[in-house]
Amino acid sequence: DEDMLEHDRNRPGNVLVPAWRNAQISIRHPLFERGLRILDTPGLNALGSEPELTISMLPRAHAIIFLLSADTGVTASDMTIWKEHIDTEHADHRAGRFAVLNKIDVLWDDLQGEKHTQEAIDRVRGYTADHLGMRQQDVIPLSAKQGLLARVKGNEELFGRSNLGQLEQLIIQRILMHKEQLITQSLINDMLGMLQNSQAAMQTRLEALEEELHACSGITMDKDALRRLADRAQRDYDFYYKKLITLRSSRRLMDSQGDMLKGLVSEERFEAHADKIRQKMSKSWTTAGMNHSMDHFFELLESDLTNLLSEGHLAEKMVGAIYRRYNEDTRARHLEPIPLRAGRHVIAVRELRKKARRFRISPKNLLTEQSLLVRRFFNVMVEEARTLHQRVRVDVERWPSEALLPIMQYSMEQKQLLEHQIRRLRDMVRSDRDSRAERERLQNTITDLKRQLELADAMQRQIRKPAPTLIQQKVVNISGAV
Repeated sequence: DEDMLEHDRNRPGNVLVPAWRNAQISIRHPLFERGLRILDTPGLNALGSEPELTISMLPRAHAIIFLLSADTGVTASDMTIWKEHIDTEHADHRAGRFAVLNKIDVLWDDLQGEKHTQEAIDRVRGYTADHLGMRQQDVIPLSAKQGLLARVKGNEELFGRSNLGQLEQLIIQRILMHKEQLITQSLINDMLGMLQNSQAAMQTRLEALEEELHACSGITMDKDALRRLADRAQRDYDFYYKKLITLRSSRRLMDSQGDMLKGLVSEERFEAHADKIRQKMSKSWTTAGMNHSMDHFFELLESDLTNLLSEGHLAEKMVGAIYRRYNEDTRARHLEPIPLRAGRHVIAVRELRKKARRFRISPKNLLTEQSLLVRRFFNVMVEEARTLHQRVRVDVERWPSEALLPIMQYSMEQKQLLEHQIRRLRDMVRSDRDSRAERERLQNTITDLKRQLELADAMQRQIRKPAPTLIQQKVVNISGAV
């Protein structure tokens, strides 16, 4: 859009186009090492020519820090950005929205004293909070210039007055804490599942070893008891061996089910939809026809994902039945099927469809020439849909192989443990080893196994602990960082 470009004063009729669109800067800082990522966006004019910022990046940000100037307050262009791109119905911003009033040093009045200065700052904060519809404590007044000078000169008093520390504490206690919670939620269930698998396997082995120890408790080894234990271990081994064969056939069934699911969200299918809509839009003679074509694209996507949801639900029911049968026959009560989670993608497409409706009714787009509008729609909305579609494909391609993995792994572990146990028991029956030496070996093994179980319990307690920020209420002391 020509209005969004900077005109070249030295050559009238020409515009200045930046050589690059964005820069990725890596700075060594304790907050960045903790996982903080900052997207520094341009002003209102540039937002109009960077549509992916408003369609994708700003709505998905965990938190927004809106930078204002204390000497001007909330300007009309600030309010436009806030209402149209930040304080919107469909934005995420789970860690919150905050405003930063920079340049508060213009309000410092050494003649009238600190009390007068603080009252002036509080008035500006209240005015800003009212206009943006947020709490006053979420508006942070600071002086970046004085904060930098204080850091460089090591002036703690000036640094405190600049209020830069309050912004850093906000990032630590609100934004990074939220990030840690997200990471914890996504990882903890997987880690606990693996631990429970190990604990179940170790508990089974411990019970078997204690039975062997009982058979060796006399002066001589009770070979009949050992033989019975070996026969029972052999029956258990045969049981898990058959289970693995059954699970492998179930896995082949899952692979064919997965191929059908992949077909519903294949890359070729998406590109066919996109080509069809491109042709319809190019041949359309009216605004209504263009709008219908744009909406039809999302209808096609939503239909595919609704079918995926339906077929995925049937596949999940089949997996659930396999798990129920398996759990009834084994001790693996803690094992649960991994869900497909296709529903979140249907919701994401519906949200994107709402954004597309706002895109269609935008006055700028209504007045845009047809070929340019087609290009803009594909560069912005279709590209965003393509990214979403890729995420769906990754989930769908991964799920069939992962769905039965917990019970496959559990069966394999049990089979290997039993194989080792049978070999050891048969060897004990055939040999004439001293029962006292055998008892000592078994007791050492049992002690070691109990120690491992205690360690697993300790790991489980450690995993369930709150994230570091939640414990300390701070990430790291950054007062000396520049």
